Amino acid sequence: MRSILLSSIFLLIFSGSCLAILDAFTDGLDLGGYSLPRSVNNYELHDSCLIELRKQMNLEKHASLVYKQMAFHFGSIKMARPGFSKIFEHHSTEEHEHSNKFIKYIDLRGATIGSFNITMPHKTSWSKALEAVEDAIELEHFVTNEIIRIHRIAEKTCKDVHLMNFLENDFIEEQISSINKLMKLATLLRSVGGNDGGYGEYLIDRDFFNGKLSLDEL
Repeated sequence: MRSILLSSIFLLIFSGSCLAILDAFTDGLDLGGYSLPRSVNNYELHDSCLIELRKQMNLEKHASLVYKQMAFHFGSIKMARPGFSKIFEHHSTEEHEHSNKFIKYIDLRGATIGSFNITMPHKTSWSKALEAVEDAIELEHFVTNEIIRIHRIAEKTCKDVHLMNFLENDFIEEQISSINKLMKLATLLRSVGGNDGGYGEYLIDRDFFNGKLSLDEL
């Protein structure tokens, strides 16, 4: 009888200890200054980051349309620069894919993209290729700065390591490389008299069109 009573007391104490441990992990357990929070949701995007990602999604669409406008312009009868048209068409496709990456990432994190709010290109013509390349450099700088700004928000406000890695691995390095190539192209155009959009520009355009020259080779 005594052994049964002792066993019952042991079970009560053991059960109580288990419940206490469970409650501690549920309510937050203090371990020498470290606490286990009740619930941390690292899956859903912080509102501040979601707003910025939606803006960037639209900005990438805008950039794609700017490059599309350049491609149409230089491929027109008036300009007859199929090589530069090819370059800008490539950039247009690239920016469109960037926008889609943001869309897929927002969906991955369980959010919705909201409404598209895309700014149309305000410029529709360029007198020479160098002018368009310089505009492209300015655009890429702006896009890059916005991505870096979102990265800072992800770090300081949202404390979202996954988003930071996404921006670093999928965008920032590529943006820097793109700016570098465009700046080299601008230098090349200036060195062959590209300021006047003449014969030097024609030769570079021909090499781009025939595949003898690419931005990756600059």
